[in-house]
Amino acid sequence: MNRTIGKLLIAFPIIILLLSVSARADPLVVDPVGDFLPSYTGPHGGDLDVVSTSVNLLGNNLVFSATLNGNVGTTAQGFYIWGVNRGGSTANFASLGLPNIVFDTVVRINPDATGTVTLIGGATTNLAPGSITIKGNGFQAVVPLSLLPSNGFGLSQYGQNLWPRFGGAVGNAQISDFAPDATMAGITTPEPATLLLLGTGLIGLGSRYRRRKAKR
Repeated sequence: MNRTIGKLLIAFPIIILLLSVSARADPLVVDPVGDFLPSYTGPHGGDLDVVSTSVNLLGNNLVFSATLNGNVGTTAQGFYIWGVNRGGSTANFASLGLPNIVFDTVVRINPDATGTVTLIGGATTNLAPGSITIKGNGFQAVVPLSLLPSNGFGLSQYGQNLWPRFGGAVGNAQISDFAPDATMAGITTPEPATLLLLGTGLIGLGSRYRRRKAKR
């Protein structure tokens, strides 16, 4: 095997490790199975019971991912709201005894793979076709950062929380679950120091390869 290629193969898992361990915020929210809210009045379908969630920065997008306790779309009139706090904290669930779940934006994901982003007190924008992927009991939504501009927070300060809803109920009785249960989770973003280290390492590997090639 070419020695340079061998060194790159050795370096690759190290790069991946650096990216995986050097990230801000919570990489995964794990939610208890079957923890439907006492105030919820709709059917207890597994697709309205959150198992895990995460929100990750990828380039100029945020990737919202969720796993449910049943296949998405099993419950008629079920849909998903991801609350995001960009710094405004203009809405909360104090009426449900959950004042620490605060948000100024809602991302809606429908079982037919359509969705919207609504800034509270502002505009509603449809997500582009293909932005939402649904497979079995999981879904993923890719949302451009341009649709979630800062409202006072830096990106690493943003908060997020997922709650499924059943359209056949009224008001907050539509909400079946919160993930996390009583607070906001963070968004996973790469550490600037890690990106600098990664860039420096790649530049070093490239320079070494060019020097070796020039000597041949």
